[in-house]
Amino acid sequence: MADRMRESAGPGLLGLAMASEAEQDAPVPLKEYVVPIADDGRVELLHGVRDPRYGRQIGPLWQRLARALAAWDGDVIADLGQVGGTDTPVDLLKAADAVVMVLKPTLTQVDAAKPRLEALKGILGERAMLGLCVIADGPYNAAQVGRALDVGVLAELPSSAGDARVLSDGARPRLTFRTSVLVRSLKDLGQQLHSVVADSGVKDVAARSARLAAAGAHQ
Repeated sequence: MADRMRESAGPGLLGLAMASEAEQDAPVPLKEYVVPIADDGRVELLHGVRDPRYGRQIGPLWQRLARALAAWDGDVIADLGQVGGTDTPVDLLKAADAVVMVLKPTLTQVDAAKPRLEALKGILGERAMLGLCVIADGPYNAAQVGRALDVGVLAELPSSAGDARVLSDGARPRLTFRTSVLVRSLKDLGQQLHSVVADSGVKDVAARSARLAAAGAHQ
């Protein structure tokens, strides 16, 4: 993050959009615009756009980027922010095997999630699994949130601001970070995503999500 704040647009999504605009018929040069964020080289990042003035420049890229990400050798996680508005990257959603909405179990966030989930269901249809990831920071449990929104809960993550800042802001991790509840929960979420994506048929996935939600309520 510190390096990015010192640099101009450079690599990342905006740089990729600018390069792709010049070569409309060529494949998106995705590999040239991702940066490693782990010492072992297994995790790479295509960082987003921080300046909203460039939003329109990114729009024409979504369909081509969706094809490039679908063909990527490995797992791809895209943080799309708040979906449902006119700037929602619909092509990325349609290319996804699974879509997970992250929220806290509060009345305001559950209320805000309802129309966004309806929008997602309209976009996805039968294409992808839709599930919830609940951050345990509110008066309700994951099972109650799942019932209120009528969507299966894939995982419930602990509310751990200090450990989360290691991932979001590059804060110095404590010695036990790699074995913390947050990191273990994230690994569990990854495994469950692999499982539900490997399942065949949305109906089977929905049933599996319901079982996961029931199991999470007893933890």
